[in-house]
Amino acid sequence: MRLLFFSPHYGTLGGVRSIIDTLAHAAVAAGHDVTFVVDSDGARAPGPAREMMLYPFPPQVRDVRRLGRFVRKFPRAAARLASAVRAARPDVVSVHCMRRFAPHVAFLRRASGVPQVLNLQEGALPADAPQNVGLFCQLVRAADAVAACSEEAADYARRRGRARRVTVVPNGYDPAEFRPGPPYPNPRPYVLGLGRLEAQKGFDTLVAAVEGIGDDVDVLLAGDGSERPRLEALAREHGVAARVRFVGATDRPTTLALLRGAAVVACPSRFEGLPLVCIEALAAERPLVASAVNGIPEIVRDGETGLLVPADDPVALAAALLRMRRAPDEAARLAARGRTLVEQRYAWPVIAPAYLALCADVARDLPPPRSQDIREPSRFPVRSTRSS
Repeated sequence: MRLLFFSPHYGTLGGVRSIIDTLAHAAVAAGHDVTFVVDSDGARAPGPAREMMLYPFPPQVRDVRRLGRFVRKFPRAAARLASAVRAARPDVVSVHCMRRFAPHVAFLRRASGVPQVLNLQEGALPADAPQNVGLFCQLVRAADAVAACSEEAADYARRRGRARRVTVVPNGYDPAEFRPGPPYPNPRPYVLGLGRLEAQKGFDTLVAAVEGIGDDVDVLLAGDGSERPRLEALAREHGVAARVRFVGATDRPTTLALLRGAAVVACPSRFEGLPLVCIEALAAERPLVASAVNGIPEIVRDGETGLLVPADDPVALAAALLRMRRAPDEAARLAARGRTLVEQRYAWPVIAPAYLALCADVARDLPPPRSQDIREPSRFPVRSTRSS
């Protein structure tokens, strides 16, 4: 099978890139050919890559300036994307993007004729976020199959996106990475926040909770992003700057050491798919406190494998973190159950072959793509709405 991975998010270090690399390595190991069309950092991809920057549809339809820029840039970019995919001659395209790139994905499917499997990493958005359900419908309906990372995302794809074929293929972890090793050297116990420093991840809630978790514990934030200056200012405002440490982006060995050494791992996200940090925290057998959003409760089962709290509630987050620290026996029991759960259901050596089997099934179900006109589209194919 010739498999092409398409992602306009690959250049951003985070879960999407980790998932793509893991699936690509598994595909190569299984004897498949892999190629990539990505936004940047293609030299680090595990196969031949072409870099291509695409301009996304604006978050708000009323943003006339960004909408006008999208309209101007889309036709040529979409045609270049389709040409790049056709040149690679894949049997199937593995799509890894969010709804703001739905017009590109939909045009690519029509213009290239190559079947698509959408690796869906998003579900319902918070009520105060731009929903753009029209774009979500366009994204999932362009796919010949949707591989949803959680039951919640799968349900949303069926119910709101009216997707044609949906299978749950969760994210996973590599058991070989989670063997005993040295912890991260921090002089005091620490709560770990791991991920991109962006508003979605809710680390401002974690910083606001620091005052309520005891004076003998630090908070380490591992990752980088546009929210860092605001988070640093928030730590100063709350008088906890000395206890909130910004580690920055970390390599894989450092990330694993941080997980091993954490007293508690916090995932205070406002919305997610099925975050790798939750899976990996449980794989490292660490106590975990997370927001009760999207697919997270499927793995962080409140009082069984971790503790759940409402998003945007620093008081509830502080109370749960403090409970984990003051009841170490309970925390250890939850962590042990969490590790058992991920060992049974979330290991990449089982999940990656299932994803590749879905791709092969989609490729077999369709006739070879016909030659089609892939010149610049005369207008961008998007129907956008805002819905709560």
